[in-house]
Amino acid sequence: MGSPSASDGDLCPTGICGADVPPVVGSVLTGVGMTVAQAAAALERGEPVKLTDVQRRIVEQYALER
Repeated sequence: MGSPSASDGDLCPTGICGADVPPVVGSVLTGVGMTVAQAAAALERGEPVKLTDVQRRIVEQYALER
């Protein structure tokens, strides 16, 4: 038996792994430079916002709940 490799697929079944940067720190979207509220407002205005899939789900959920 060898050690597991990244191609095994089971090393990170949730899609969010320990080495990954968190999508949000506090209310700031990591790597985006705006808060969740600012990103939601920008998307509502039709502005392009570069988000990861996880960040986009967080922002969309925020927009639905307010």
